[in-house]
Amino acid sequence: MRILIATVPAAGHFNPLTGPAVRLAERGHDVRWYAGLEYAKRVENLGLEVVPYVDATEITGDNVNAVFPERQKLKGPKAIEFDADVFFARPVGAQFRDIRAARERFPFDALLIDGAFYAGYLAAKRLDVPVFVIGSIAGPSLRGPDALTPFFGLRPPRSFVGRMVNRVTRAMLVSGSRKGVETFNGFLAEEGLPAITVENYFDCTQQPDVARRVFNIGLPELDFPGAYVPPNAEWVGALLPHRSVSIAPLDPRIIQRSGHVVVVSQGTVDNHDPSKLLIPAIEAFAGDDRLLVVVTGGVGTDELRARYPHDNVLIEDFVDFDLLFPHAELYVTNGGLGGVLLALSHGVPLLVAGTREGKGDINVRLAYRGLAVDLRSETPSPRAVARGAERVLRDNEMKARIAAVQTALAEYDSIGIIERGLLDSLRSKGSV
Repeated sequence: MRILIATVPAAGHFNPLTGPAVRLAERGHDVRWYAGLEYAKRVENLGLEVVPYVDATEITGDNVNAVFPERQKLKGPKAIEFDADVFFARPVGAQFRDIRAARERFPFDALLIDGAFYAGYLAAKRLDVPVFVIGSIAGPSLRGPDALTPFFGLRPPRSFVGRMVNRVTRAMLVSGSRKGVETFNGFLAEEGLPAITVENYFDCTQQPDVARRVFNIGLPELDFPGAYVPPNAEWVGALLPHRSVSIAPLDPRIIQRSGHVVVVSQGTVDNHDPSKLLIPAIEAFAGDDRLLVVVTGGVGTDELRARYPHDNVLIEDFVDFDLLFPHAELYVTNGGLGGVLLALSHGVPLLVAGTREGKGDINVRLAYRGLAVDLRSETPSPRAVARGAERVLRDNEMKARIAAVQTALAEYDSIGIIERGLLDSLRSKGSV
């Protein structure tokens, strides 16, 4: 089977597909990845062949603020409006042209994408290629008039006021997304395809007339009851990124303090301002009887070490979380889905603090299901972090729920489900 993978060039979109990519290649399939220069390095590190950007320009989750410095000043609906147009919609035309040209050189049998790679919509409609999508809990959707508005960290409304908040935020999202959808519809028009509405835009790649199957990361127990799931979707569990050789052995202090270790991270994208979460967590735990492991993602490590030389604070660029989490009693995070699922896979309780880039939608679900305390802030105070941590650590019922989720996640062969799903679907259509 010949498979082309394509994702939005951002860690949260790219990383989940690394596991299936490597496994499929190891099983003898011809797997290649459409990527720009920066992400091509990551693809090559996986041992896979790159199908390079030609017409498309690579704007990544890491450099988007440098390329568009005005983005950092945007909040709420304005930030959503910017990303919907500039980051997600504008690249679609050039990406589709690249993929169409690439298929002449590499006649792939299937295109595997993340749900926000909207050029996949055009590929499905115009290249007659089977498209498969990696989705997830908290995937954005406006299907139905009463759908919960994504990107605002909302809970299912239980009152008139809650329903009005949902309607108002929905109107704001629809209004703020029109520019991006108009851009997208322009590319559809160039290919003779009908326009789509804002309400049908966010999950357009996941609908049955586009995707053969949707592989949803997570569990139904992590989402709101009755949340919309595409009819062609199946759950695949954690779907953790490909794990290469460990970065380095753990610091001996972590082993010595096993069971009394707190981990804090802002991930690898939203980690340029440590005052958002890292510093409040350090100040909450500095001098505590627990060991605080601060993972910076390679940004500002030396400065933080100089500022906080406390004996119980260990500050590192990177740590192998697979090795670290078995020793942790708490994970403090802004809510990146990969880290959250890895922590849950190890049974680690969560304190979450993040609202932007879809993290608020993940965090509110975790809190709703009783799997985390959500501080509902991008910039919690040290006092809020300390209080939230104590709430988590004292909550034995939360720990029991997390243990149940850990057991449920362990029952999934995530990558195996995806491989079988691709092969079964293609065989049923006579494609392989």
